[in-house]
Amino acid sequence: MSLKTNHIENRRPVGGDYFRLGYDRICNKTLESHLKKFNYNDYYILKSSGHQRLVTYEDMLTFKYSGYIFFKKSIYDIDKIMIWIEYFKSMGGVQYLDKSTPPFNPKKIKIVE
Repeated sequence: MSLKTNHIENRRPVGGDYFRLGYDRICNKTLESHLKKFNYNDYYILKSSGHQRLVTYEDMLTFKYSGYIFFKKSIYDIDKIMIWIEYFKSMGGVQYLDKSTPPFNPKKIKIVE
């Protein structure tokens, strides 16, 4: 394990509906300790910082980026999540994706004055 994977924090229960694992140099928990709490095959894994996108489990193990968000496959529709990510990008993006997106298409929102 690298130094970076020795400092992984979470703010939501690992193994829940969705959760995020992120690098935090103050935290002393290891990535390995979090991995024991869930089955990675049950989750979509997305890079949560900068330009969000799907990543593989092997990519996440290197912890190249500052954080990853996990969405339970049985609950979340990855196509709807990707629609929201594209929507965020069209508006300038978001720095961190750290919670689930609404289940509807953002392009169908109408603002009425």
